[in-house]
Amino acid sequence: MRNIIGRGVIFGIVFLFIGICIPPNFSITLEDIDHLPVIIDDEFDSKIAELMKKGHMPSLVACIIKDNTTVWSKAYGYLDYYKRINATIDTVYPIASVTKSVTATAIMQIIENESYNVDLDDNVSEYLPFDLKNPRYPNVNISFRILLAHQSSLGDSTIRFILLFTLLKIPFNLITFQHYLVKGGVLYHPKVWNDYRPGEGVCYTTQGIDILGLLIEQITNQSYSDYCQNHIFKPLKMFNTSFYFSDITRAQLVCLYIWMAGFYLKQPYIQTSNLAGGGLKTTLSDFSHFLIMHTSGGMYDGVRILSEESVEEMHRAQYPGYYDGGFLYGLGWYQRTIENETYGGHAGNWRGARAQMKMRYSDKVGILFFWNQNSFLKMHLNQTRPEEREAVKNIEKALFEKSDEFQLTSCIETDNFP
Repeated sequence: MRNIIGRGVIFGIVFLFIGICIPPNFSITLEDIDHLPVIIDDEFDSKIAELMKKGHMPSLVACIIKDNTTVWSKAYGYLDYYKRINATIDTVYPIASVTKSVTATAIMQIIENESYNVDLDDNVSEYLPFDLKNPRYPNVNISFRILLAHQSSLGDSTIRFILLFTLLKIPFNLITFQHYLVKGGVLYHPKVWNDYRPGEGVCYTTQGIDILGLLIEQITNQSYSDYCQNHIFKPLKMFNTSFYFSDITRAQLVCLYIWMAGFYLKQPYIQTSNLAGGGLKTTLSDFSHFLIMHTSGGMYDGVRILSEESVEEMHRAQYPGYYDGGFLYGLGWYQRTIENETYGGHAGNWRGARAQMKMRYSDKVGILFFWNQNSFLKMHLNQTRPEEREAVKNIEKALFEKSDEFQLTSCIETDNFP
């Protein structure tokens, strides 16, 4: 197995090299690449255009949610940079780890559904065909809450995980994941687990949320994708949202890019089989409905998909003493306080695309923005170029500042949020 994995590493490197070397139209000059097609309506658009250039963003779609409605939205730039096709708010983007907030919402629905008889603090091993335990702490149970709040003691083995289940195309299911997680399995590696008791340390991990996707299937007897479509996307009128690239028309799908050596280098679409931790593809228009559902305490357009109590619990810091790079974790949401304002949200990083979702808890103002570029081999925002991090930070700031232009039409009750 080690030889297979070793060959897989070589294959993965070659795959990445081939992926970034898909030839763009090199008749387009660097001067052209610095120019973005932005309709400048006002000073705000000028600011966004400048930040896009600094952040190397071929396109950006963004919206502001206030008083549980979308008060502003706009698309900037190109969904296909070299063919000069404009992005719209109905362009489909991979939103990667923002998917985790959807998975958490599904888990909370299941917990609310009395017919399933599931509790947030149940030992998840009761619902699996194997015992999910850190082998260093075999007597410590792992609960749904612990997985959702990244307290499971699972390590962040993203590169190895992608190698096995995406590049080598090992099927992702309960059997193979058991071999990945359980000591003695053919895919097991000790670094899968950290050396602390579950519930007594924090490590952000996609694998923990992928387990929850499998648990959703075990408990409901539906595929993870079908469950989300039937119980989240359809009720929220998210009709252009899917976990599969094959469900999306090519004309609607954004092109993925890496900025390298002065060019936007086009990336292939890679379909993953593990969906719950980061596999969603959606539009700004669609996903604004999901964020509105959270700002409004579980409802969208008169349809309730989650109780106010469950939404409140999702946005509550679950383990207040455990910070991860300045963040506390709720259930599928992070929480951070900046300049006496507390925000909740999630970020997503895909090979060639990124997404940001944030809510300011004091007034429940929400922002969303997606774009189609990331840095070569740097999958997390905090690992990317300083100018790209700064651009994202300033776009967030600009969107929240712009939200102040729109007056609230009703009094929003905020007592339930941090």
